Amino acid sequence: MQNDRDRTIDILRGLAVFTMVAANLAGSLLAEPHPFGLRLYGSFAAPLFILISGMMVAFTAQTKEYELRYFLLRGALILMVGVLIDVVIWNVCPFMDYDVLYLIGFSVPLAFLYLHLGRPFQWVVIVLIFLLTPFLQKILGYTEYVNLISLWGKPIEPVPVKTQTGIFNHWIVDGWFPLFPWLGFAFLGVNFANQRWKYRIFNTFGKRTILLWGLGILTLGSVIWGLYPGSLLTREEAIELFYPPALGYIITTIGLILTLFFIVDWKPSLFIYKPLRALGESSLLMYIIHIPLIEYVISPLWSKQNVQAFLLIYIGLTLLLILIAFGLRDLKRKLKNRPFIIRFLLGG
Repeated sequence: MQNDRDRTIDILRGLAVFTMVAANLAGSLLAEPHPFGLRLYGSFAAPLFILISGMMVAFTAQTKEYELRYFLLRGALILMVGVLIDVVIWNVCPFMDYDVLYLIGFSVPLAFLYLHLGRPFQWVVIVLIFLLTPFLQKILGYTEYVNLISLWGKPIEPVPVKTQTGIFNHWIVDGWFPLFPWLGFAFLGVNFANQRWKYRIFNTFGKRTILLWGLGILTLGSVIWGLYPGSLLTREEAIELFYPPALGYIITTIGLILTLFFIVDWKPSLFIYKPLRALGESSLLMYIIHIPLIEYVISPLWSKQNVQAFLLIYIGLTLLLILIAFGLRDLKRKLKNRPFIIRFLLGG
């Protein structure tokens, strides 16, 4: 394995940030109905984040030989960030809706344990998670919206739903990012890491194979997703097309991610990738920063905008984040021998 940063990983993380901002901004800013193309555009950031988080667990475990304790600490810190976002920004009780940072926080130590399974068992676990997801949705139920409880006594008017489920259900199958199917993407990231850095399948010899697999899986998934799209719910301000995540969506996403790896690996030094790479190097902080900017700065000033106004604001917000990311890159260069918590927040 290599010790230098993998530029493709940073670029793809930056791409996830770039598309995630559009999805999160559109929910509170753009007038309904939201264009299907925009909903599709914002629907692949989360699985890309989650998959890369699994890749980095494998990379760190195998290059730095960290034990479970390190990954428990790292997972706990990510959970803490999720709690702070719920408490400080959203003013709601934490651990109820199982947002993406909760999923990643729990998946980090689980991915380390998964790494030590035999390779055949690893693939069996992933396939089972993905295949069991639609059955669990049917058996346990899937709520149209996850209603929350206010932390400070401020009433939250519940969103009317046909069926409301409990917190256990939110964690397992119908929260924002429940264990089924999203844990499967983290585990798939562990396998991607082994193929990329340990077995070198992503090297020049294997790039054509990666493209063929990616396009083939993408095509198969698109056909299945088109035939069986699922409910495609819009959960208030969440416009992505994975509520609930249909099996066709899962397959489509895997094919798309493989294809994106091929595209970026072809020439990661391209100038156009530099802003994305900067975003990806500090992706966690970009995630933390963009939420209050949307909630407390942009949303109070603008709402129910047309597509043209939305695009202008989206471009402005992403340019601001890119400037911040480049500033953080310079800061990291100056802060040598950074404490663990600083490295955690700044991304390396």
